[in-house]
Amino acid sequence: MIRNLQSLRFVFIMLVVMSHIIGKSFDFGGECGVSFFFMLSGFILSYAYGEQVAAQTFRHSRFLLKQLAKFYPLHVLMFFIMVLMDARLGRFFGWDQLIAQLLLLQSWVPSDDFYFIANGSSWFLSDLLFFYAVFPFVYLLLMRLHLRSLVMSALVVTALYALLAFQIPEGMINPLLYAAPWTRLLDFSIGILVFRFYVSNASLSFNSWLGRQSGSVVTFMELALSLTLVASFFVYEHASLRFRCAALFWLVLPLVLYFFVVSDNKAGSVTKLLHHSVLQWLGSISLEIFLVHWATMRLLYSGIAIFRGGEEVRLSLAVILLTLAVICVVSYLTKRFFVTPVYTHLLQSINNKVL
Repeated sequence: MIRNLQSLRFVFIMLVVMSHIIGKSFDFGGECGVSFFFMLSGFILSYAYGEQVAAQTFRHSRFLLKQLAKFYPLHVLMFFIMVLMDARLGRFFGWDQLIAQLLLLQSWVPSDDFYFIANGSSWFLSDLLFFYAVFPFVYLLLMRLHLRSLVMSALVVTALYALLAFQIPEGMINPLLYAAPWTRLLDFSIGILVFRFYVSNASLSFNSWLGRQSGSVVTFMELALSLTLVASFFVYEHASLRFRCAALFWLVLPLVLYFFVVSDNKAGSVTKLLHHSVLQWLGSISLEIFLVHWATMRLLYSGIAIFRGGEEVRLSLAVILLTLAVICVVSYLTKRFFVTPVYTHLLQSINNKVL
């Protein structure tokens, strides 16, 4: 396990959660976090299964079933919880909307009315499921292309993306650039390309050089990359929505992802912090945080409003900290008493049927 990535899961899921707590003024958090996780998925799948894919020993159907077993039961549970919560408030949706979300097809429909209903976060899973389906084919393509062909292909794809981004109506930016699986496949592909560079001779040389540096030098580089990510927030604030919803993060996050993979066994201060057992534990419940935080927030804020005699919840620092703490506790309990037992049972069934 790459420990830096385990903790970074929590860091970036917190950006997503904070964007939902704060609202529109911190859309940066959600869009940055989503891009990171799509890239991380491409890298991690390549790291874990790339050799099997190249050797043609990768069992695609078994892989898909295992991935579904990890998140689909919780997705279904949260879907029904959120639908019932909405119904209690008099909010109802069409059968086509509900079926699309339940089956994780909502991101293929270019409409906010489909992917932001019930447990709106699950649109991410719709994209992720598509990436899992095409992973071995995209991996082989990107790993086998000659460098010159790869660069030319990247330039063509970038040009086509820019043409699409600046021609579509503003109302279609979210459906086509932010949520659509076929455009977010670019983020996933970038993660695979980060892996391709990670196993290259140039990367091996850099890794060796970095290993000879003092802890202070590594720390300086870690902080410089962290500040680059912070700087992207200020660029985001002034950038076009067409650029900042995804493409902005293609310039920064691959560097962050690559460097913290390479520095995982180095003596940098940021790495030491990321290796802390608390952050490692929090990273292990990042999926649960992602899927339960909306329902947890709604229940918590409803409870606070009742306690205050119907007064609207104000997002003071105390309320935000309470919200994050409750989300983490609920996520841990969800993983321990629901996700892990169900996954263990399903995995046994998958092994018995597929082996």
